[in-house]
Amino acid sequence: MKVVRNQKFASKCISIIILFILISFAFSSIVIQDFSYPLTGWVGIGSFGWLNYDYVDLQEYTGYYLAKNLSFAPFPQLDLFNNQSFYPYGTNSVFQPWSLEKDYFYAILYSFFGTGPWLQIYYLLTVLINAIGTFALLLRDYGFARSAGIGFIVSFGNFYAINKYPHHLQYAVIHWIVLSLIADFLIVKRIVFKQHLSLRLILVRACLLFLSFGHDLGYMAGFSLMSFTVSLLFIAVLITNRYLKRELKLIQGIQRALKTYKNDFRSYPRTCLVLLSLTLLTAYFYFSLAFQIGKEAKSFDFTDISFDTFWANPLRLLVPFFPFINPGMDYQQFFSDVPESVGDSSPGWFLVILGTLGLWQARRQITIFIPLLIVFLLCLFYHPLLFPTLKIFPWYAFNRVGGRSTFIYPVILSIFALHINFDWLHFRQRQLLAGFLILVASIELYTAYSYRLDYKPASLDQSFFTYMEYIKKQPGEAVLDLFFCIAGSGARPGICPYYGYNSGVFALRRFHEKKVMGQYFGRLYPSQVKPYLEAGWDKLFFPDNTQSRQSRCFNEAEWSFLTDFFKFNDFAGINLYIERFPEKCLNEFYDRLGNPAKETVIPGAGKVQFIPKSSELRKQVNLSLGTKVKLETSTEL
Repeated sequence: MKVVRNQKFASKCISIIILFILISFAFSSIVIQDFSYPLTGWVGIGSFGWLNYDYVDLQEYTGYYLAKNLSFAPFPQLDLFNNQSFYPYGTNSVFQPWSLEKDYFYAILYSFFGTGPWLQIYYLLTVLINAIGTFALLLRDYGFARSAGIGFIVSFGNFYAINKYPHHLQYAVIHWIVLSLIADFLIVKRIVFKQHLSLRLILVRACLLFLSFGHDLGYMAGFSLMSFTVSLLFIAVLITNRYLKRELKLIQGIQRALKTYKNDFRSYPRTCLVLLSLTLLTAYFYFSLAFQIGKEAKSFDFTDISFDTFWANPLRLLVPFFPFINPGMDYQQFFSDVPESVGDSSPGWFLVILGTLGLWQARRQITIFIPLLIVFLLCLFYHPLLFPTLKIFPWYAFNRVGGRSTFIYPVILSIFALHINFDWLHFRQRQLLAGFLILVASIELYTAYSYRLDYKPASLDQSFFTYMEYIKKQPGEAVLDLFFCIAGSGARPGICPYYGYNSGVFALRRFHEKKVMGQYFGRLYPSQVKPYLEAGWDKLFFPDNTQSRQSRCFNEAEWSFLTDFFKFNDFAGINLYIERFPEKCLNEFYDRLGNPAKETVIPGAGKVQFIPKSSELRKQVNLSLGTKVKLETSTEL
């Protein structure tokens, strides 16, 4: 009988895993759409184009940077200060959107196979891990139906996270954080109810803690740390209270726990050893890099520097995902807030209703939810300036976007919903309530996924790869992008009037492998921009009223500066983005610097021509003079 039960249990588990795999393939056809090309171009979803669209090339660039700058001595270390970007001046590249798991994944595949759809594959795998992991963690306590249902919701019904793909991929990848929140809840529940807390669950949580360092270090990894910290403090208070009430004998409790865990290890040695090994391996690859990046970031003093901040009114929790009223509509005036993106603080009515009902029905067991409620409220009421609740945690010192915690709301509400029981209702009432909830869920799924119609993946033709290969083979360590972009929150002014067209062109390095002049950083310190301002680069930008191209050609002083800079520095040539210039100005480039050798189209940036550096100019390279060239005058014509 036991064998039969085990076989039935295994077959049910396999069936649910297969179901999740099939749903993942359907999900990928709607959300990811394309597995043919690398992530590239100016893409996103939603109506607020300046916020919800970005160059997705940035997502691949950190992996490329890791591949080219990682060393082991003996722990992993990054070369963060170099002139691979901000050429020839050099800069500290710490303020990139580091997501170490994603970056390692890309770096490994890039090193073996070159560019490819690596991040699309990675994202799909994380969604699948999220669904199956949630199911596995909850199965023992809540059975097949509820654990599978919650696995589906937190993976395929987390609308905020889904709509962050691909432009903010680091906020769409949530798997280890979701599993961390669930593991913390299960641990707290065991201790509150004085149930056996298995060694395996403790090791799972330890492993998840270190795996979470593979998420975005600026925001996402902090949510796992916050949940762990709040839960640990709550457990400490609970145990202290029991000890003071003489409900717990500390020494005997510790001795009993050690004996129990010794037996647990003997019963499941392979599982425990695998979890321990994975924890140590993850700690090796992540912790030293996370420490290095954190230390470098803290070396910058942003005390007197203002940042753009975003905040979502907590009342947005009540906004449903309906065709006629949804988070994609402009409610800024009504809520008096500044949301960053579609769905900030809005998990949808289905989850809000389900979570509220579950929490109410389990109100007599409210103690098990206290850490989750604390985390939920700290995130919901966070305002970067007026009510910085999250900044009680040191890792949130740079948190300027309140809405980025929205992805945890479906997880917490789903955990509350696990405790719903409709048995007290009459059969007819249960039918009506179930029908209403299914209707709401169906409408919200349809509405949320209809946003994906805005997303059109960019494709690359053969001329693009031919163009990049040609640049790669040219002598010279760098390429001059006209125009490059230097942008980031903090520094005023940046040097990027054509942000929507060229803020991602620096990331083309992963194709041509040359050094570049520009880069986008999440934080940009004024001293990083200073060499450009001293040289006069900001005076070479004069956009027309469309903010899409120059209003005039360069004058003689500007040409003299540009020519000297190009001549003295070791450039392979110029990437001339011809749509950023009036047509009459292009002939001046050809007359002064030579004819283009190759031409292609860069998704988002438009047509580009490569003008190779002539042998005559190459003979005049002088790197010491290259960093000293300055624009002395700039006279308007």
